[in-house]
Amino acid sequence: MLSRTLNQINQSPWAKLVWAGVCVLALLQMVAFYKLCSSQVDRAHARESVAVEQRNALTDCLDYMNSSTISSCVRHAAGSRSAADDAGSLASRDMPHVRPAQAVLGSVVPVSYVFH
Repeated sequence: MLSRTLNQINQSPWAKLVWAGVCVLALLQMVAFYKLCSSQVDRAHARESVAVEQRNALTDCLDYMNSSTISSCVRHAAGSRSAADDAGSLASRDMPHVRPAQAVLGSVVPVSYVFH
């Protein structure tokens, strides 16, 4: 079936034009696929760098601010993050939208006692 179709194309006077069109179409598809993959990789790098920056900011807040807690640092980060969300940057657009306390406190065990 396919071999008969290919033979008919090869025997026509437009054979070279048809094969050139097929090659151009294949090339365009490869370029579009490359652009899609590279944009996805760029977005993944942006998400990763934002996550690293958020962890570093939380660590710095806990280390350098007197009497800071995880929740106060998360609230402070949430306030500054809303300005970044308004800008509509690529990294903030691709980040999942979760409550800030939920994102950071998921791996933290709360402590409810005080030393005197």
